[in-house]
Amino acid sequence: MEISIGNLNALFTSFDVIFQRGFEEPPSYYARLATVTRSASAQTMYPWLGQTTKFREWLGNRAVQNLEAHNYTITNKDFEDTIEINRNMIEDDQYGIFEPVIRNLGWDTKVHPDTLIFASIMNAVNNIDTPSAAGAQLAYDGVTFFSHVGHPVGLKNQASTDSLNPNCDNTGSGPFWYILDCSRPIRPFIFQMRREYVTTRMNSVTDEQVFTNRVYRYGVDARCATGMGLWQLAYASNQDLTNPVNYGAARAAMRKIKSDNGYPFGVLSNDKGVILLVPPALEEAGRQLLKSDFMVGAGASSTVSTTNIWKSSAELLVSEYLS
Repeated sequence: MEISIGNLNALFTSFDVIFQRGFEEPPSYYARLATVTRSASAQTMYPWLGQTTKFREWLGNRAVQNLEAHNYTITNKDFEDTIEINRNMIEDDQYGIFEPVIRNLGWDTKVHPDTLIFASIMNAVNNIDTPSAAGAQLAYDGVTFFSHVGHPVGLKNQASTDSLNPNCDNTGSGPFWYILDCSRPIRPFIFQMRREYVTTRMNSVTDEQVFTNRVYRYGVDARCATGMGLWQLAYASNQDLTNPVNYGAARAAMRKIKSDNGYPFGVLSNDKGVILLVPPALEEAGRQLLKSDFMVGAGASSTVSTTNIWKSSAELLVSEYLS
């Protein structure tokens, strides 16, 4: 191919098409697990996290509820993914070998928010109740997002109403699995977008890298971040998932969780939007638990099959990023 402005623009436009094709191929889950927010500055504060109220009979003047404001802040980060294409390969009409690479670049862009969310989850279970540890994921109350000790709930400045609500059982020995209530507008996690993912082409014949190293560049960048949403809507356990009793115990523990003001939070009140998130090692156990008509090991007998009371109680989501 003759190196000219017109030919280069046509070539990189075809790269855009290939990129989009790759972008449309993989599934993506972050928008189902996280509240997606728009950020307008370097960082965004979420003072409303944890502020839940309750109706009362209106007798006399309105009673203003004493809610505690939190200073939970998510700072945006820059991300990029870039490839280079040697000028000689374009001249020699060998640019077609880059099609799989550019297509994969589109794939990586689509799943990047997922990788950030799942990395946060892994960091959270690797630092349970160790808030000062590197990589610890803190909730809006300053406690690690997953806590076996428990998150404090109760009215502000009223110690008599305080109690601890755990959202984690880390006393087992298996891989962690998670129950997530994603049925509400506010979800267990937050994906914060500052600047959308965009492709940039450095294909000028006078580009510095072309002059110095004979390479054109094509890349994607974005500015975003992830954070923790409502801890009340997530539960982590490393108990044996092949025993349905452990799944039932986790659901029961979630139903006991209270809001910051000490009232029942109403977790799992709607099966629609409830997700059982597992690593690949637990896919079989998850499928048996949620899709089989019969189960063994729950209720009356550990050897006789009984009706599977947990069938369709959640949607199974398997992620290799939790391995």
